[in-house]
Amino acid sequence: MIDDMILRFFRDDIGGIRITGASGEVLYEDEKTAFIGREKTNWAFACPPLREGQRGEAWDLLHSGSGKSYMVISSTLSEDGRLLQIHHLVDTSLYMEIYREMTDYSKHLQEEKSHDSLTGLYNKGKFLEMKRTVFREQDAIAVFNMDVNDLKRMNDTYGHEAGDKLIKKAAESLHRIEKRNVLPFRVGGDEFVVVAIHVTREEAERLRRDWEAGLTELNQREDGIQCVIACGFVYGEAGYDLEALWAQADQLMYEHKRALKSASEQ
Repeated sequence: MIDDMILRFFRDDIGGIRITGASGEVLYEDEKTAFIGREKTNWAFACPPLREGQRGEAWDLLHSGSGKSYMVISSTLSEDGRLLQIHHLVDTSLYMEIYREMTDYSKHLQEEKSHDSLTGLYNKGKFLEMKRTVFREQDAIAVFNMDVNDLKRMNDTYGHEAGDKLIKKAAESLHRIEKRNVLPFRVGGDEFVVVAIHVTREEAERLRRDWEAGLTELNQREDGIQCVIACGFVYGEAGYDLEALWAQADQLMYEHKRALKSASEQ
């Protein structure tokens, strides 16, 4: 593809030539550049008349009608005592489009690198990165360590498609509370973490209530999937021991998980 681009560049795009005099009058133009005189461009701004000492310049030319962009390379020469300026036009629209596509693809790769493909939440790699950096020292932090109940049973009984639906429902409940300072992660098959920073204890507790209410609402859907999530919640203020908080949240999550299992067996 690159070879084709280079061939097109030299075969088709280079060749648009316009020659102007010292005051900007047009002395020659080929059919590729004749549109400048007929249609709306920023030629007068991009390529002003010659200035003293000017030898070579490169400009960006825009054609507002089509949205096309051009690179203009202007060279100055003297002929029979006259100063002339030769302008070579190169249509860069194709290359700008390719550049935009490459930029979009790069963003897509970055998105894939930091997000879980099934749920759209941040993934474990992003979580570990932020745990090592951003979460290390904050004025306040709330940690919600979560585990979805019965994923294995769902997969074994109804198939992995049903298991994926269960995980997606769990993720949807977390997307509902997601904000700039409230970050949900999928860190394993049925394991999730939510970290909230710059929140008071009251705000963190309200966040938990909002999440629980949202999950209850999602479970009222007639899709046959009940999503039960065990959650361990801890809160720390400036000077907290991050690893100690994580261990505590993990312990509380398992205690909640055992309580949920016991309640379901009664």
